[in-house]
Amino acid sequence: MRSLLHDIAHIEFWVEDARVVAECYQRVFGFDAIAEAGPETGLAGHRSIVLAQGDATFVVTSSVDGSGPVAEFTRQHGDGVRDVAFAVDDATQAFNEAVALGATPVEASAVAGLTKAGRTIRGFGDVVHSFVESRSLPDFFRPLSATSRATSDVGIRSLDHVAVCLPTGELDTVAEFYKRVLGFEDGHAEYVETELSGMNARVVQRGPIRFPLQEPLAQNPTGPIAEFLTLNRGAGVYHLGLLTDDICRTLHGLRGKVKALDVPDTYYEQLPNRVAALDVPMADLREFKVLVDPGPGGILLQTFTRSLHPRQTFFIEIIQRKGAVTGFGSGNIRALFDAVEADRIALAANTARG
Repeated sequence: MRSLLHDIAHIEFWVEDARVVAECYQRVFGFDAIAEAGPETGLAGHRSIVLAQGDATFVVTSSVDGSGPVAEFTRQHGDGVRDVAFAVDDATQAFNEAVALGATPVEASAVAGLTKAGRTIRGFGDVVHSFVESRSLPDFFRPLSATSRATSDVGIRSLDHVAVCLPTGELDTVAEFYKRVLGFEDGHAEYVETELSGMNARVVQRGPIRFPLQEPLAQNPTGPIAEFLTLNRGAGVYHLGLLTDDICRTLHGLRGKVKALDVPDTYYEQLPNRVAALDVPMADLREFKVLVDPGPGGILLQTFTRSLHPRQTFFIEIIQRKGAVTGFGSGNIRALFDAVEADRIALAANTARG
């Protein structure tokens, strides 16, 4: 693809109630609500709210009357990511090139919010990609006053990556689509097998746009990835990685608002054997459930939050790269799987007791 994809312009969620979801991202994750659109401003049948922190921009869109493409999406998948929009120089050129290389255009009947017919292609499952020339909003969005802003951000700088879950057998097909149609390149590949589950994974990326792609193992199709596919009723975005320059500061700001997935104490007992030079206090790592992975050029620190979505199909990862400009915590993947599986078991036990 000749057109330059600069970055991810925004992530659009299609949800049952845009106001409720926007308030959650403001209250919990420190995003500002900066603009809004609805029937009263010219957005027929839907309501959209734009949220921003650092260079990360989210849009949450819902139906106002329970009809239309957004309502159909949420009935099928629950609240979830609909559009991973790319910032480009020429949206029409990028769209035409992608279609010429085999992408499927999104029909007008499946468009709402910021998604635009004629500039949007299908990605994986029901997730699409819009091409956006400017981060400025359409005229039917009205800016919101400072009273709609968060009291303070938590230090989110930008979007680091978009993690995708795919049905078994689709991983290579989807990875090759992004390489052929959008000019992505291969990152690293991963194979993980635990006592209860496992996954195959490939990373495809183009500049700062990074998609870790994951599928359950054919011989052991259980665990977090398979559970997501069941609850989401198909492929979708599993989590977003949000980048910070100080993970402990960010997690301190999230304290009491969202919980991190548990990490076994043995992880921290073994950590000095894996990471020789660590300039973050071990007490902070334990308190905030931070995982540490050495990589090319430095270390990566990451925490995975528990899902706040009704179907438990989406969560936020907080990530800090101290010199490690590539990688996604390969050494921590097994720890994540073990933590997610333990979390599911504990949740099921609590539900049974209740």
